[in-house]
Amino acid sequence: MAAHRPGRDATLPILFFKIILKTNLERLKIPNKFTSKYGGGLPNPVFIKPLDGTQWKVNWTKQNGEVWFEKGWKEFVEHYSLDHGHLIFFKYEGTSQIDVLILDQSALEIDYLCDTCDENEILDHTHEAPNMIFGEWPDQKAEKIRGEEPIERTSSLNMPTQSRAKEVARNFISYNPFFTVFIKPVHVADGRLPLPDLKGIIENKEKYLKLQLGERSWNVKLLNNRLSAGWTSFASESELQPGDVCVFELINREDSVFKVHVFKRQC
Repeated sequence: MAAHRPGRDATLPILFFKIILKTNLERLKIPNKFTSKYGGGLPNPVFIKPLDGTQWKVNWTKQNGEVWFEKGWKEFVEHYSLDHGHLIFFKYEGTSQIDVLILDQSALEIDYLCDTCDENEILDHTHEAPNMIFGEWPDQKAEKIRGEEPIERTSSLNMPTQSRAKEVARNFISYNPFFTVFIKPVHVADGRLPLPDLKGIIENKEKYLKLQLGERSWNVKLLNNRLSAGWTSFASESELQPGDVCVFELINREDSVFKVHVFKRQC
């Protein structure tokens, strides 16, 4: 990979950081000072390389003297589940490769998802067809809430931001209320799972829900719109991993029973 001179007086490597906000999940403006001093030698595209060894192809555009990471940036954000409050450190050494370190909202380095990816694999998802989702459609059998007649097919009570989770939510077939969750490292490690607004579906008060997966079931405490006590056991025994997508389908309103459908992560 040929080196590009970032500037006559530049001392390599050059470091900068960006805080992830809701406004830069789809495109990211790199610091103006970096652009004015070193942007003249910045290759296009660049290859963002996290510590898991993968490389993400990202094209940038220049608008009014500002450099924006655009094509490929959204896919990078979605793969690592970046959200408001994440912090990314960039290390530029004058080539098209930019090393990055990603910290979560607690200022700890994230658990990178792609453990089995090739170290030198370049990931270019900008022209990629949608991933095949391994789930229960088109042969999925809809199960109705006991004692209630289905009226029409329902939609997910929430819509995740991650592309694969969004696809699962849109394709899941049910006549019952359901919501969709993209499992993040904090959901497995923290022992709690935040839920979307379930107003009108179940009472938002301290109570136990029953989660069913296959032939097994777990009682999990609902507290302050989060699953708490019992969630760690469910996540561990069902072998949930960061990157999995879970659909929680309400199949018994009276007893607050949710059937859980797990769509395993794809590297």
